[in-house]
Amino acid sequence: MGTEAIGCVLGQQCAPVIAGVKPSNLLIVEKGNQSGLTHVLRGTGLSRYLLYTSAEKDYWFLFEADGLLGLLHDAQKAQYLRDCGYFTEDPNAVLAKLAERFKRYKQDDSEFPHEIGILLGYPLRDVKGFIENGGQNFKLSGYWKVYGDVNYAGQIFGLYEHVKKAVLDLCAQGMCISDIRNRLLTAGDSAFIVG
Repeated sequence: MGTEAIGCVLGQQCAPVIAGVKPSNLLIVEKGNQSGLTHVLRGTGLSRYLLYTSAEKDYWFLFEADGLLGLLHDAQKAQYLRDCGYFTEDPNAVLAKLAERFKRYKQDDSEFPHEIGILLGYPLRDVKGFIENGGQNFKLSGYWKVYGDVNYAGQIFGLYEHVKKAVLDLCAQGMCISDIRNRLLTAGDSAFIVG
C-alpha cells in the first residue's frame, strides 16, 4: 500500500483526530505498512501505538499526546480506568495494558476491552451504558452508541462527519496529511472546530 493510499485510509478512519477535534482513534491498516504510516504521519504531531497485529491487519491507536493526557487526568475517567485495572495515568503504561487486553480479546476470545471507549474520548456515561446494556437499548448510534446526552452526541457526530468530508476532500486534491492537519488547525480554517 503506497503512502497516498495510507493517507486516504487514515483520512477515512481518523479524520476527527487529524482535524484536532477528537483525542484518539483506532486505525486498522493492512499489515506491513509501518514505514508508510510513519512517513504519512511525519509532521502531524500525532502519535501511534501498535495495539495488535494479525496475519493480515495492524491495529494502531492513533492519538494526540495532550488529548490522551487530558482523558487520563480527568478524575471520573481515571477512576473508571483504575476500576478496570489501569493503576497509572502514564500513557505508555496505559496503552501497554490496553494492548495486552486487546491481544487477549483477539487471540483468546476474551471479553472486548470496552474501556477503550474512554481512551477514544467517548462520554463515560455512554461507555458504562454500553456495558450495562450489552450494546442494546441505546438512544442513538453513530460514532458510538449513546446512552446519555443525545443532543451532545448528535452535535459531535455532525462535527465528525463535517471534518471527515473536509479531510477526504483535501486528500482527493492530493494534499498530504500533515498539510491537511496544519490547515485545519489554523484559525482561518477551523471555524467548525468546537472546543
